[in-house]
Formats: sequence, structure tokens, C-alpha cells
Amino acid sequence: MSNIDKRALREAANAANAASWGYWESYKPHKGARGYEVKVGVKAVAQHCLKVDSVFIAAANPATVLALLDELEAAEKRIADLEQLGRGVKQFSEFQICHYGATEDYAKGYIDCQNNYNKVLFAAAGKGE
Repeated sequence: MSNIDKRALREAANAANAASWGYWESYKPHKGARGYEVKVGVKAVAQHCLKVDSVFIAAANPATVLALLDELEAAEKRIADLEQLGRGVKQFSEFQICHYGATEDYAKGYIDCQNNYNKVLFAAAGKGE
């Protein structure tokens, strides 16, 4: 997704006239010809389209683009949260493997690591996990 400038796309969608965006209708530009066009307000932004294309163009409106961007950003945040949770679990597992023993240092380190692990789990549980 790095090829998409999401900020610029959001700005463009916010600047577009969402109220008048993209209704489509059939038309006959001249005798024997027919097709579909998509309008923004009274101006056609696409003409001579197939019906399926005009429906798609009309559906790709500012509100839809903004909703998709919101869903994408929420998914990216969710992935980052899960990656953080995974790092906490991995750290705890690696600590147990590397520091097996019954020394006082091990016990202190184990308790610190367990507390960090629990914080990660409780934070995830607070997010509806």
C-alpha cells in the first residue's frame, strides 16, 4: 500500500463535492448510439460508458473513498497492535528459554518479564480481544 498517498487521497475526497457526486443515467448522444454517463452535478465526468463501468464510477465516490481509508487505517492500527502483542509474547518465551535456572537474578528477571507480558495481555484484552 506504500504506492498510495493516503493523505492526499483523503484531502481530495474531502474537497470533492460529495452531495452531487456521481449519479449515472443512460443517454443517446446521436441516432443509433447509446451509452451511460456519470455526472457530478449537471456536468458529465464520464461518457460513452458501459452500464457496469458507470455504476462503478458512481460508486467510487468521496464518501466511499473516505470509508475505505478509515477501514484501512483501522486495519493498519490493528496490525500494529497485534505485532506489539506478538513481540511481548516472544520476549517472554525467549526469556524463559535463555534464563532457565533457580537463581535470584533469574527469579527477579522472570517476575519483571511476567509483569511486562501480563501488561501486554491486559492491554490487548481491553481492546476486545
